[in-house]
Amino acid sequence: MHSINITLFISILFFSNTLLSQSNLEKAEQFFEKRSEIVEDGKANSENIDKAIEYYKLSNQEPEKTVGLLKSWEYKASWTNVSQEEQKELYNKAIELAKNKSADYPENSAIAYWHAANYARWADLIDITRAAEEGVLNEIKELSEKAIKLDENYNQAGALRLLGGLHLEAPNIPLIITWPSNDEAYRLLKKAYEIAPQHPANVYLYAKVLHELEKDEKAKEILNDLIKREERESYFLVDQKYIQKGQEYFNDNF
Repeated sequence: MHSINITLFISILFFSNTLLSQSNLEKAEQFFEKRSEIVEDGKANSENIDKAIEYYKLSNQEPEKTVGLLKSWEYKASWTNVSQEEQKELYNKAIELAKNKSADYPENSAIAYWHAANYARWADLIDITRAAEEGVLNEIKELSEKAIKLDENYNQAGALRLLGGLHLEAPNIPLIITWPSNDEAYRLLKKAYEIAPQHPANVYLYAKVLHELEKDEKAKEILNDLIKREERESYFLVDQKYIQKGQEYFNDNF
């Protein structure tokens, strides 16, 4: 027990000294990497992401500061135990910051992606028909297309995944929104899967669109691969979610 305590003390001392020698941006990134370190009842403990947000705010390095805040607010809203009202507040802060900073950094693919992602998460909190009628889905589509144009590989093909999922899930409402297409969803999600097959959401959504297009044998093959996977440490919660969704989708459809 004594040796364990000494080892723990040395580790804490080393971590503290390391933090003292780092910039605020480096401290923020270190805490962001540990965002899923503690998971309780299917949600991440917010301590590390809160510290990441604190240090990103203190940083004066742009555009990294902005990207850090956008991804951290999205993570806190989506993956920690906060109320729906606080979720909306966090997404709104991210949307406003991204909108403002896009003018300063119009070619920054990360800002473009997190702008679209936070807007899409916000839209998930309202009725999808209302989102279509109010033009929200059109805006998310345009933001996603911009992010794809800037860098389709960013965040494991994140913008391809986002736009493909939007085509797959959005309703087709005459005179209001007519662009959703399973064929376009297939094109986008196949590309996302080819770029980043390690991301379970890419696998799940690709399998789902394959099933929608009656390509069932391929869909079953991909879902079987997904179901057997282990969650990645840095992406534990999102991996867990889509592995479970893959299992449920397989059970319900095959």
